[in-house]
Amino acid sequence: MRADHPKLWHPIRITIVVITVWWILFCLVLAPTDNPAAIVWTIIEIAVLLLSPFFPKSMSLLFLIMSQSGPWLIPGADVNSLPGILYTFGMLAYETNNLVALLLLAYSIGDQLFRQLVLDTSRSNPVAIIAMVSLVLMLGCGLRWNQAVAGSRAEAEQAKTRLREMESRSHIAEAIHDAVTGDLSAAAFVAQRRIDALSGGDDGDGSASTDGDDGKNADERRDELDKWTQVNDYILSALTNVHRVIDELDMDVTVLEEDADGKASDLLKATMAGGDRRLRALGFDITSILHVAGGAPSASPSLAGIANDLLRETYANIARHAQSGSKADLSVMLKPNAVEITQINQARTTETDRTQPGGHGLAYFSKQLESHGGKLETTLRDGEWTLFAYLPIPVPETLPPLAGHPES
Repeated sequence: MRADHPKLWHPIRITIVVITVWWILFCLVLAPTDNPAAIVWTIIEIAVLLLSPFFPKSMSLLFLIMSQSGPWLIPGADVNSLPGILYTFGMLAYETNNLVALLLLAYSIGDQLFRQLVLDTSRSNPVAIIAMVSLVLMLGCGLRWNQAVAGSRAEAEQAKTRLREMESRSHIAEAIHDAVTGDLSAAAFVAQRRIDALSGGDDGDGSASTDGDDGKNADERRDELDKWTQVNDYILSALTNVHRVIDELDMDVTVLEEDADGKASDLLKATMAGGDRRLRALGFDITSILHVAGGAPSASPSLAGIANDLLRETYANIARHAQSGSKADLSVMLKPNAVEITQINQARTTETDRTQPGGHGLAYFSKQLESHGGKLETTLRDGEWTLFAYLPIPVPETLPPLAGHPES
């Protein structure tokens, strides 16, 4: 019950109820009434007050109705009701809102003036009563405001904590991705090239695989092919496990909202699906991954368009300049503050011809990214073409600033 109703066991609330009940009993003993019905009525009111921690609004309202209707039903039933009235006024001001508090104050003022000026039955100072009611109502409103401020601060601290956790997980996931995926992809490519060579296909340089295996009979070649196939399976399994770990790191971290209608992520997903389908139809072994690290960015339509156009250019470059039927890896990482695109494939050019892949298209996108504070880097080493594009996305001002992207 404590977990379901945390306010129910608040020590201050219980203490106030006990003090109020004790005050009513003390007044009843100090100034006893001769009417047994009034005593029974007071005991019922005490029972209602004792139930108020369980049902603060309904029981407080019921006590007010009883305290105001009691004198009309039982003479002398309102003699000891003032402590309970003050308590219920404060409780209703705390549990409801300012409008209810103003209505209670107006009712209290009207009731005291009516009793004093019209009925002439008030035996107390109406100014003092109104002052006490005003103070109690202000106290209830003040406690409610303080609770709201404390709740807002707690939510803000939780948001900051989750944001720091999101950044930490994002950095860990990115470090794992950068440290492992590239090398594993390269190892998978080497294994695939060796498998193709042992299978009698292309050995990766455009010529048939005839050298390097002289003197090996069919059984030896088959045995070596099985070993390389097993190595390749292990590498692919390791790649799958790495991305599974990355996904686990990013699980349930959803502090940042995506762009209003999800156009950025949906657009990139559609482009990747179409690009993969076309490359596979051309015979390429394409592995593409769209990974959300800590929340998709709130990208504007223009920035989302730049990222999508660059992704289309990347697929086109693979089709034009990668070795026919070779392995190609494409990674698109969406971060709360950036979009990163990484492409790795075997190029048809030699290492001395570094300008051929991409042509003028990548030069155009390089200028586009630089104008938005991003960058585009390409390398060609040992026939392996690598592209890395970074496009920063402004973070909404309502959220704490994220750390800048890591230098590469």
